[in-house]
Amino acid sequence: MKLNKHRNIDTFLEETLKYLEQSEALNNLMLGICNTIKNNPDYYSNAYLATVKQGEELAIATVMTPPNKLVVYSNRKECDDAIELLVEDLRNKNIDISGVIGPKELSKRTCDIWSKYSDCKVKLEMNMRVYELREVNKDTIGEGILRPADEEDLEFVAQGRYDFEIDTGLNASPDKEKCYESVRNRLPEKTIFLWEDAGKVVSMAAKARPTQNGATVNLVHTPKELRKRGYATSCVAALSQHLLDSGYKFCSLFTDLANPTSNSIYMKIGYKPVGDYDSYIIEKGGNNNDKANTN
Repeated sequence: MKLNKHRNIDTFLEETLKYLEQSEALNNLMLGICNTIKNNPDYYSNAYLATVKQGEELAIATVMTPPNKLVVYSNRKECDDAIELLVEDLRNKNIDISGVIGPKELSKRTCDIWSKYSDCKVKLEMNMRVYELREVNKDTIGEGILRPADEEDLEFVAQGRYDFEIDTGLNASPDKEKCYESVRNRLPEKTIFLWEDAGKVVSMAAKARPTQNGATVNLVHTPKELRKRGYATSCVAALSQHLLDSGYKFCSLFTDLANPTSNSIYMKIGYKPVGDYDSYIIEKGGNNNDKANTN
């Protein structure tokens, strides 16, 4: 086996694109990050791009944009040798990782092998499912309208972003000003959409990580006082239809498997599961005491 460290996104994609696009929805995260690096080289600094090949066959592909997690993918059932090479390269370059995200077994094995050589704690952050949609169940779109958010919606969207991070467990104490800044910068892109009922904004969702044939739906949020009225369902269904009408062949999204309600709603809209991902947090110190958390 041979590890290739790629200095630029073009050589990485030359080696991985066809491989990743064989399961395009499942790889929406890695492909989306690659597209961002390619289209906006200054967006991420010090991106780590690597592949491991056995002969002409790709064994594993990985992308990391510090301080974000290491994203890994392989379609092999077992690739410990490839993971060993990857971990060895990261350690030789004194590159720490804050976590791992990828297909269920692969992410677990990556954490296990990393923890063999590092004094760290590995914590399971979230069990996720990746869904793909190619046709919307129109019956799930209720009364109301979908529209892109504009500057006048800053307060609703920024507060929604703040609450979303808390509700999903992404950040127990998000920085409200950073949420406002992020939304303020994103509004001109017209990628955040709102659902209105009788002229009142009641829910939101966003388009993210476009790939060759698809786009991801994320940032789905409804204020607590407006929940259980079908607003999020209508918003996601309408946005998904809008993306299909715009020329995308499919939409994808991640869900938290600990939330059966949202998983059920997305399936009613027309989303179908294509695979499971796990997200792990890796913290320095701890003498591997939490290694069992990767089981």
